[in-house]
Formats: sequence, structure tokens, C-alpha cells
Amino acid sequence: MMRRRHALLGLAAPFVMAAAPGGQEIAFRVRRRGDAVGTHVVRFAQRGGERVATSELAIVPKVMGVVVYRYEHRYEEVTREGRFLRVASRLNRNGRIVEVRGEATPGAVLLEGTEGPQRLAPDAAPLSWWEMRRMGGAVPLFGTTTGRALALSWESRRGSAGGPSFTCSGDVSATVAFDAAGRWVGFSARGEDGNDIVYEAA
Repeated sequence: MMRRRHALLGLAAPFVMAAAPGGQEIAFRVRRRGDAVGTHVVRFAQRGGERVATSELAIVPKVMGVVVYRYEHRYEEVTREGRFLRVASRLNRNGRIVEVRGEATPGAVLLEGTEGPQRLAPDAAPLSWWEMRRMGGAVPLFGTTTGRALALSWESRRGSAGGPSFTCSGDVSATVAFDAAGRWVGFSARGEDGNDIVYEAA
């Protein structure tokens, strides 16, 4: 396992310096079975020495113009020099609201979510798909829609966009891709209804 983790980190290493965009926006259309069903936009801003990432995901498929399902997830994550500081998340899944908060302290990451208060490893961080340096088992991850630590297995390869592509399985099944500059450019995952969702640049 340790040898595999080092190999994954080695694949991402050439891109590490470019992996933290600031003052930018990443926007995707979300497709399911070929139909556009939503959007995912991540905006980045600098506040002094802190970088703030605001992620807004909305999946609202319609039948004959009527919304038949609603999945809205918004969270704000703050980092400093690439290190996780805090996150606040709110998920609306068809009217069921889940809120998660996490904060890094000197000895641990303190997490509050569906499992109640938790104390995670001090290098733990949220599973934020744009943060390439967290992929591949580099750090312990927790879910911002669940508020609990994630058990994940990883595979990696050189992607078609010039950067690494990571596939995870376990608590989350998804594939995320980056370009040669370390920018998040692709994503696919199995939806709750068993159909795959695929991101394309908006």
C-alpha cells in the first residue's frame, strides 16, 4: 500500500505548483444519459493570505419542464498555502438538508456532520475534486455531504488532458482528470439512480 501511494504521488508531483488556482472560475455542465441536468461552478478568491473556494453544484433533472429531483450542494472551503483551514457545507437533497462544518486545529481536524462531532487526523481535508494534491490517497479525506471520514481506494494514470487522472472506489466511485497545469478539467461518477453523470466544460 505504501509503495502504491508513493507511485501515485510521483505521478502528480510535476503538477503540484500549478494545482491551486486563485482568482479563477471552473464551470461544468452536468450530463446524465446525454441530457444536461445541472451545473457545477467553483469560484476562487484571495482574502489576504487565504484562498477561498466556493463550490455550487445543482442537479435538477426535468420531465416535460417539471423538476423531478433536486440536488443542490454549496460549500465554502478556506485554505492557506495549500493547507486546509475550514469548510462549511449545505446540501439539499430533495428537501432533506445536511450541513457539515470542519476546521483544522493544531492537533486535529474537528468535524461536525451526520455522525456528530468527530476528531480526525490533523492532515485530513475535504474531498474537493479541484484539489489535485489530495487525490490518490495523499491525505485522509472526509465527505462534505456526509460529514464523515471516507474509505477510498485509488488508481491513477496519465490522462488525455496532459495531467493525471485518478479513479477512486469505496465510499465514493468517481474519476477526476486534470490538465498539464494541474487544473480540474473532467469528472464522472455513478449517480444515486445507477446512471453515470459526466461533466463537460461549460
